[in-house]
Amino acid sequence: MGTCSRARALLTVTAVMLTTAAATAPTGRAQAPVPAPSPTAACAQLAPIALPCTLLGKATEALSAACRRAGVPDAQCTLPLAKRVTRAEKDAYLTSAVHRNAQFQSRLGDALPLLQAPWLGTHNSFNSVSEEFTASRSDSNQQLSLTDQLDIDIRSLEIDLHYLARSGAPGGREVVVCHGQGPSALDAGCTSEPPFTAVLPEVANWLNAPGHADEVLLLYLEDDMENDAAYPLAVATLDAVLRRPDGRSLIYRPAAGTRAANGCSPLPLTLTRAQVRASGARVVLVGKCAKGWASNVHDWNPVHVESGRTAAYRPYPACDGTYARSVYATKLVRYYEDSTLVATVIDPATPSVDPEALTPAKVAAMTACGVGLFGFDQLLPQDGRIAASIWSWAAGQPKATATCTVQGTDARWRTSRCTVARRAACIRSGTRWTLTAKAVPFSRARKACRSRGARFAVPRSGLQNQQLHAAAGGPHAVWIAHRTR
Repeated sequence: MGTCSRARALLTVTAVMLTTAAATAPTGRAQAPVPAPSPTAACAQLAPIALPCTLLGKATEALSAACRRAGVPDAQCTLPLAKRVTRAEKDAYLTSAVHRNAQFQSRLGDALPLLQAPWLGTHNSFNSVSEEFTASRSDSNQQLSLTDQLDIDIRSLEIDLHYLARSGAPGGREVVVCHGQGPSALDAGCTSEPPFTAVLPEVANWLNAPGHADEVLLLYLEDDMENDAAYPLAVATLDAVLRRPDGRSLIYRPAAGTRAANGCSPLPLTLTRAQVRASGARVVLVGKCAKGWASNVHDWNPVHVESGRTAAYRPYPACDGTYARSVYATKLVRYYEDSTLVATVIDPATPSVDPEALTPAKVAAMTACGVGLFGFDQLLPQDGRIAASIWSWAAGQPKATATCTVQGTDARWRTSRCTVARRAACIRSGTRWTLTAKAVPFSRARKACRSRGARFAVPRSGLQNQQLHAAAGGPHAVWIAHRTR
């Protein structure tokens, strides 16, 4: 098909799709989340590059979001080419096995150092089409609000801060949350975006809501302020907003005496979420080094990387050719994606199916390889990416008929009768998995591991689970140190 013919076909298909009655969208409670096809898949078959489909998708998503904000039932606001965003699908997720397992895995990771602990996160979390229209939000990275992202198990958020002239602000300027260019480009793209003081309370309100008292968040503040006068304002907002109802701070502040020569404290990769919780804090703040906010914000530039190429990622044990295993052993590895129209304009050759997108298959591979932090774009509960991060329980597990747990030959967990004799998973030096010499019932697994100079243990991350699976290597399930209640 020639370029002109393809373009005419694309426009014809789009016109037909856009005039289809939105009321034909199914209503009622959604089923358990399963990977949903991309709404622009049909468009992508006609367009060889991402730009036209991205442009059309952004337009229909903005219209769909405006429809929802106007109070129209959300199932009737889903236009062709726009992502389906409904309360029913979120509610279905909150009763799903994926949600239960995501919470379970997060608790398992609480005992791990930040270097190894997994975090589900979003990229440009604040830049959501669900909020009131602004110039930057018209090219959104997210469909859901910050609250909804947190509700569906996101535990790492990114907020971009700028220091802009604003009438009525003290001194004529204030810290603003915006997805735009930095000061060197005159903050291009930022117009009527909200101040930091209006955005941060959503995070604090979620943390202080019933049922969230033990949650720990990683909050990445991307610094596009670069002005000495801005940092005290940002710190004042952090200190005033991130508090419990009784006034206690929610911020895990850099420890005294940890500042490096640059005046900032590196993020301590040995820190655990359990230690953060025990301190009474709930939020770990990270960003680049700036002395003006070093009292609150950890410098994570020396201890994390995020420039790997998703397209080259392979399943465990090959993983990512960008980083050697030594990088995973010493730095927090982050992968993020960028679904904005600006990104496709900058690189107009981007194919319709972006090889750098964090697909469910890539998420599963990265989880098994030890990627510590994801930055998802356009995350929805039913799109399959959170489901792909589940590495523990097999479908339909755990069962109420047994309480002891095995890792199966497929690396998934299942409950089993505790009296069955199996080899048990033992760990040495915190990283090396081995098995007991003989099969034993669950009650004797701890002693059998000690006899080998090791500890009966449970995998606490996707990487540990894969490492145990590789060490087991046989045709039989093995005991792991976990019992269901």
